[in-house]
Amino acid sequence: MTEIDGAARAVSLFFRIAVVGLSVAAAVVMATASQAFPFNYGGAVSYTKYPAFVYFVVAAVVSAVCSAAALYLSVVREAAAGWAVALLDVVTMGLLFSAAGAVFAVRRMAPLYLGVAGADTVAGRWVNGEFCHAAGAFCWRVTTSAIICAFAAAAVSVAVLTKGARHRGKH
Repeated sequence: MTEIDGAARAVSLFFRIAVVGLSVAAAVVMATASQAFPFNYGGAVSYTKYPAFVYFVVAAVVSAVCSAAALYLSVVREAAAGWAVALLDVVTMGLLFSAAGAVFAVRRMAPLYLGVAGADTVAGRWVNGEFCHAAGAFCWRVTTSAIICAFAAAAVSVAVLTKGARHRGKH
């Protein structure tokens, strides 16, 4: 193993570990997202009221499991499990990117769906922060979990790219 191969492997393993931690963190932050409203608007809001947010939690947990399995296989059975690691990487990337996209889309469309005043104008969207003006703590957790998930998706992409960098030039 050359010095470049060792560095690429270390970077790949670092980002694989980061993916596991970021996926779990994103799931936990979203799963704890709830807020009671100060007025009688359905009582409280929780991630369970939005199917996209439930999907997000499930996808983040499944991606953490897939990433942990890929990490194990890439450390313990590197040569024998190349196809399995590649499959787990693709599943992890697909889940993380789709989950983050779903949350960002719901966050963007919720005020229009709920009929929030001023949400249908550019100025209203900017000032109100979409549905965040009514459920600030809930929105903060939702947004934070989506950002964490986006970083996890980027981390798995870097892990895959650095893993592939080790094999370039060995034709």
